[in-house]
Amino acid sequence: MDWFLGSGASDAHVKTYLEQGKVYHLSHDGRIVGVSILDGPTIDVMMVDPDHHRRGLGRVLLRHAESTLFAHHAAIRLESFAGNTAANAFYEACGWSPGRRLEAEGPAKVEYTKHRRMD
Repeated sequence: MDWFLGSGASDAHVKTYLEQGKVYHLSHDGRIVGVSILDGPTIDVMMVDPDHHRRGLGRVLLRHAESTLFAHHAAIRLESFAGNTAANAFYEACGWSPGRRLEAEGPAKVEYTKHRRMD
């Protein structure tokens, strides 16, 4: 994650999606503390300020993303850096299933999927 944030690519990435209206955020005391970007059936980015971890904000952001995407897709996905063990444990605790490992430029990623419940 530090590689992505430090590369400057994250700023350009967020700007592109912001212009398309696909960026959602959580704020606290007038400060943005969490961001998600949704693209098709994919949670493209999901980040919570480390100073606000372990307060339930990630679950709020993730549930919003899931409900938004499940309104249009039966199966949704996200990618997480393979080395981001805390985030990966969080996704798995929230019912996401790890899948294939994705090798590309930069750090390796893992694809996670989740299917809409049919009640």
